[in-house]
Amino acid sequence: MTNIANKHRDAIAKVLSQNTFEHQRKAAHRAFTHFDKDSRAVVIAAEMQSGKSGIALALSGLQRQKLNDIAICDRKQLKDTLYLVTMADLSLLEQAKQDLASCNNVVVSNFTNYASALASHFKHQPPKLIIIDECHYGGSSEAVRYSKIFEYLEKENTLCKVAFISATPFSALYSAGSDSILRHNFKTSLVFHETSSEYHGIREMHRNNQIVKLAEDQRSFCDDSLLRRRFIRQFKEHDSSGWSLIRVPSSQAKIAKNILLENGIAEEQIIIIGQKLVGVDEADLASIDDFKREYQTAAMFDDKLIAITVAGFRAGINFGHEMKNTLINTWDSTIANIAAIVQANIGRACGYHTNTNAKHYTNLDAIKAYSDLLNHLESNSDTNNFDGLQQVFEDICIKYEVRGFDRGTTIAPQVEYKVSKKKDDSQTYFTDSFLVVPGKLKQTEYDYSQHTQNPILLAAIKLIRAELLKDDGPHRKQGRALKGEHQNWIKAQWVNGVTYDDHTPSCAKSRAIEFTSQLTQNETVEFNKIVNPGGGEATEDKQVMACIFSMYNLSKKMDAFKRSMDEEDMEDLCQLLNSEFDDTVILLYLRGSYSSEITSIKQEESSQIASTKIRNNSIF
Repeated sequence: MTNIANKHRDAIAKVLSQNTFEHQRKAAHRAFTHFDKDSRAVVIAAEMQSGKSGIALALSGLQRQKLNDIAICDRKQLKDTLYLVTMADLSLLEQAKQDLASCNNVVVSNFTNYASALASHFKHQPPKLIIIDECHYGGSSEAVRYSKIFEYLEKENTLCKVAFISATPFSALYSAGSDSILRHNFKTSLVFHETSSEYHGIREMHRNNQIVKLAEDQRSFCDDSLLRRRFIRQFKEHDSSGWSLIRVPSSQAKIAKNILLENGIAEEQIIIIGQKLVGVDEADLASIDDFKREYQTAAMFDDKLIAITVAGFRAGINFGHEMKNTLINTWDSTIANIAAIVQANIGRACGYHTNTNAKHYTNLDAIKAYSDLLNHLESNSDTNNFDGLQQVFEDICIKYEVRGFDRGTTIAPQVEYKVSKKKDDSQTYFTDSFLVVPGKLKQTEYDYSQHTQNPILLAAIKLIRAELLKDDGPHRKQGRALKGEHQNWIKAQWVNGVTYDDHTPSCAKSRAIEFTSQLTQNETVEFNKIVNPGGGEATEDKQVMACIFSMYNLSKKMDAFKRSMDEEDMEDLCQLLNSEFDDTVILLYLRGSYSSEITSIKQEESSQIASTKIRNNSIF
């Protein structure tokens, strides 16, 4: 038995030595040191492009290495690690499967399908380790997906350990609510991933004067400025092969290309990466892989390229060592929170390379804040004492006047426990279908029958349009609602600049992506989860759930970073939902059949649950 066990351990050691680096294995070993000291959860802060997939691979290998001789030789105990991708992006899921393919004890899934992954791959034993990528999406008080995972860990699998990995874990660390990764009974610890000396990240770029500050009134690439001229000149004067990266709002991709053409850059040197962009023919659009192939071709002839990307550009892409070394410069036109900025252009340039010449035009204040936050986490690594963490984050945000930092939720000073008065919602229904239609508010009449013949959906659209157009509208307005008993069959969410996208799974954008993606793939979706009824409501009373995304919806938060959705947000949404561009888009979900089976299960499991009074301090 010992010889066979050693054979398995030698195979794991070979996989780790061939597919991971020493610094990644060291981070994994430190995580397991905390697990061995009674921590159930470890947050691993790993900088942009520093090798999170390698850390995950090392964690999976070490988990299998820890098995005793009998267990490691038992085929039924092979699958013992579950890796969950937080974002509902199938391409990221496939990428993770490739990254972890060499470690055959790990199962890769996402929050949408984790329950089926448990049922399919862990029939003989529950997972001993769960690894969650991009944990910064878990900071919201309504992080429903995290709540389910914690419920599983606390009630069904009490021995399982959990490792969270993120380059921007600040909101998740900052949060201390009931859905936070800092659950007191988990004895959560922090590990800061110490990279090798070859790593060239945002802090190194900052120290090396590679970051060029773009003030708020300078960030638009489509506005003429001395910095824009400097950026273009740097590209044109670069005397060898290379490439540049420009990030603009979706509606400005064509404009940005025309500006480059006017400045003497050849059309074959300009690649627009994206899908269904305003004013751009489909034939003129490229994918990430298309661009990489074009780069290789250009390099053969010692030529240069400029890539234009948009706000929906997928985070997580790795351009590789060669392209990072030949990067000339980047420009980020978008204005967003710290996490969004460091995960955009400048984040793609981080990694293990020697390019100390590339210039990055971006929000320098956000970069400084990110550097200070990393310094703090690094100095407080290998601890489970998070006292004062919230104040540190607050002070850094005030110091650099960063207004777009998603800071999650906090417990109110006086914690009160009370019995939830939420109406019983055990009566469960499935979702029949969804429909996306443009608002067309500037047209007096619009024939919606070209989109659907369903009388319930057509009636819902009519009522929603009436609310948006009343008082000679449309006008920007806060506190919209469908009032009156004859409208109670619709649950309406009026999405504004605050609720559209705060980079959490509970925001309107994330929920729209998740539910429409599931329904498009013919997955079964509970209508109750989509409706998510509030106090005094129940799903059985609703026939339609409507999400109204509109530039005319105004948040009541006077100090919010963005009170209403802007054109860039609408471009982003229309692209995600495959809708024509409009200043208002209505997403409707239609209630389907009743599920007596799920209803019975819920009624059996129902019990009174104490709810924690939480104050949401997010400036969004």
